[in-house]
Amino acid sequence: MIYKSSQSAKQPPAANYNVGFSLLELLVVIIIIGISVLAVTWALGDNQAERMSHKSRQLAALIDLSREQAVFNSQELGLLFTKDSYSFYKLGTVIDKDKKEKSVWQPIAGDRILTERTLPDGLEYELYLEGTKVTFAASKLKEVTPHVFILSDGSVSPFELIITDKIDHKIMMTMTENGENGIEAVN
Repeated sequence: MIYKSSQSAKQPPAANYNVGFSLLELLVVIIIIGISVLAVTWALGDNQAERMSHKSRQLAALIDLSREQAVFNSQELGLLFTKDSYSFYKLGTVIDKDKKEKSVWQPIAGDRILTERTLPDGLEYELYLEGTKVTFAASKLKEVTPHVFILSDGSVSPFELIITDKIDHKIMMTMTENGENGIEAVN
């Protein structure tokens, strides 16, 4: 049996077909992608405040560790801040040019934990000692004196430290003399 196809069932040549997407289809796809990106951005939230809070908690933990180390080793330690970093120091003795022993603050070297720490780009410290804002220019001097002292009896110089992104986030860390600390968001 031979089947004959009717003229109406025949398809026109391929040259007559429109190939591609219409403008309306492209606009719908772009809108769907835009809504998806917006939803993902909202779901992930603002990571800057969390990074700032993490850096505050990290510093508090390092101060607790350095307090224990100062007591255990009967050694005076210090903490020196710059605008975007901090370093731990220890009080040591050196022989000066007059062959006399002299006490100087020396960076702690060879310690993987109490090493210099730097904030991520865009974040800065504001340090307050006894209610007075500290300027960090003195940190560039040849002989440094730490801003915060961690003494061999376990006490710490009280301070307030604000981590800011200079836009809309601020995290304040307070430290009392006995090492109690608090961390809170400030607006």
